[in-house]
Amino acid sequence: MIAAVDETIVKLKAASGGPVDLREVMQRMTLEIAGRTMFSFGMDRHGAALRDFVMEYGDTLARPHMLDLLLPLNWPTPQDFRRARFRKRWTAFVGQLMAERRAAGKDDNAPARDLFDLMGAARDPETGQAFTDAQLGDQVATMILAGHETTATALFWALYLLALDPDTQEQLAAEVRGVAANGTLDIERLKFTRAVVDETMRLYPPAFLIARAAAGPDTIAGRPVRRGDVVLIAPWLLHRHERLWRDPNAFVPARFMTGTPPDRFAYLPFGVGARVCIGAHFALVEATLALAKIIGAFRVALADKDPVLPIGVVTTQPNRSPVFTIKPR
Repeated sequence: MIAAVDETIVKLKAASGGPVDLREVMQRMTLEIAGRTMFSFGMDRHGAALRDFVMEYGDTLARPHMLDLLLPLNWPTPQDFRRARFRKRWTAFVGQLMAERRAAGKDDNAPARDLFDLMGAARDPETGQAFTDAQLGDQVATMILAGHETTATALFWALYLLALDPDTQEQLAAEVRGVAANGTLDIERLKFTRAVVDETMRLYPPAFLIARAAAGPDTIAGRPVRRGDVVLIAPWLLHRHERLWRDPNAFVPARFMTGTPPDRFAYLPFGVGARVCIGAHFALVEATLALAKIIGAFRVALADKDPVLPIGVVTTQPNRSPVFTIKPR
């Protein structure tokens, strides 16, 4: 993670003083981190193709269409057929990545060097069976997609909010200067930086909606729920609910530094319960370290004053990529 962030900072220093698309920079950086932690190789060769897959799905297939809502779940829609064709191409691409990683080999006597090694060594605790290739491919695809796009989006919103709030940005930079030792960062001491990340995900939750299918009959707010019914939970609404949060629409990182965590069902950036995001800790470490290093190295400002609006397409994305300016500290 740190190596990829440091390389990004070197590139940003070369671009300082001019206009910078920090959203694209964050996407490339988190994609590089995903590739290195998953496969131990950089994404120079495959990064463009992977980003094309992500953008294609988000722009054309992830958005719900009217037929998705009107037809029963077991009736395929025209979009479902297009999604199936996309999945076929996507699965082949992931298989290519896995084949390239396997070709690099592994020393059976050496410890696991990446997530792919760890998943290859994993066994079902009940049956002792390893992942099949199809199951492993699903895991790899989930880790790369979820770990890349959501973290990039969260970092973009954090940089956007800090550009709008210079005082908070300077407070974060001061913390970074105070905890850095020999050029390294102790993440356990980056309390305010972590609070900025938490507050960013409150205002702009990576997943604006969470869908769950009922495992059995239930009652929610007096309404009957049948087995198989799909329930939509909206972190966007929960995180801005006036009964749950004081000044819910304000950017106040200090609310996460009181020592009392928010109610577990009022703050769901990674979901909750048995289906909580498996990469939550990974994402928090990545976002906290990256934000600390970037703000520790640069003053970030917006070059234009037009507001950026959130839109819900799988993740809570900006409606446009604003132009930033950065200046070395």
